Amino acid sequence: MKLRNFQNLVSIEILGGLLLLGATIFALILKNSPYGEHYMDFLSVEMGLKVGTWELFKPSLLWINDGLIAIFFFAIGLELKKEFTQGEFKTLSNITLPLMAAIGGIVVPALIFCIINFNDAYVLKGWAIPTATDTAFALVILAMLKHRIPSSLKIFLVSLAIFDDVGAILIIAIFYTSELSTLAFFVAFCCIVGLFILNRLGNERKSFYYILGALLWLSVLKSGVHATLAGIITAFFIPINTKNNHPMLEEIEHGLKFWIAFIILPLFAFANAGVDLSKIQTHMLFSGVSLGIFLGLFIGKQLGVFGFAYMAIKFKLAKLPKDSNFKQLYGVCILTGIGFTMSFFIDALAYEVSDIFNFVDNLAILLASLASGIFGYFYLRFIK
Repeated sequence: MKLRNFQNLVSIEILGGLLLLGATIFALILKNSPYGEHYMDFLSVEMGLKVGTWELFKPSLLWINDGLIAIFFFAIGLELKKEFTQGEFKTLSNITLPLMAAIGGIVVPALIFCIINFNDAYVLKGWAIPTATDTAFALVILAMLKHRIPSSLKIFLVSLAIFDDVGAILIIAIFYTSELSTLAFFVAFCCIVGLFILNRLGNERKSFYYILGALLWLSVLKSGVHATLAGIITAFFIPINTKNNHPMLEEIEHGLKFWIAFIILPLFAFANAGVDLSKIQTHMLFSGVSLGIFLGLFIGKQLGVFGFAYMAIKFKLAKLPKDSNFKQLYGVCILTGIGFTMSFFIDALAYEVSDIFNFVDNLAILLASLASGIFGYFYLRFIK
């Protein structure tokens, strides 16, 4: 990852993270104010398309969670392809540490959640909620620390987040699917073939990829597999460069950064962070789902990420990031407990009824993310 590109990415992530925080606070205030009903009305507005006898109507909340987030995953797919073909991930030694850390950050939180809730089959559906990391917020914390943390650890965090997102994609594809539609899968397959042909022919019109990508999204949405996968698949067929050596992928990725950081993710946070605090009683905070999420994120993420990274370094599979030490590495691992947007997303997939636990699951995500951010900041602020 080139230094200039990394600095631009961090700047956008930091500003986007601040906007995410603002959207979250606004959603919490609005939901618990006299205007709470208007907030829910906005999320319940039915919107859609109708062509002949075919129609697709969803409330605005699902358009955000199924539609706009697919664009976010499309951007992740573009970043993955660029890193594996041109960036840091071309070299195996650069992959090992963030990959191992990401695996630990998935396995340990999931185990903690499952151990706490082993006797409740319904609650266990949310085992993947504490496995996610919100990089934007974590980078905001690192930015507040200025030069106390070496750039190599910031690059480690961004690289870790990429593999973390890959893990989330695989989890969604394998574990959070509904009844499968053969017809929709056939249409999706035809779209993928079309994307492959466009790529092999060296097509230079981005609009053709967008049209097929949109059709792929619609077919995947109807197939029973979560529609976000359409974004990833489409991204893999975007050419790095056209025949005229025009950097198509980088141009698309650059164009999406603003929309992702300043529109899509803040809107997603606003739509999902509105926790009705009036319905939450103290004893609910100690329920299985709440403890599983909180301890999985706050304890499981930092222990899993650091433990697996430590083993990779000690067994000489990877090296400690340049100019850093294990104390600093552990501090960055604490910040991976900031689950937030991705945890909200998986929570919505696991428990389709948003208030099934009277929002205590959403509150646990917020509290764990807040605790990870505060603890991580002060740890890194005073550790040497």
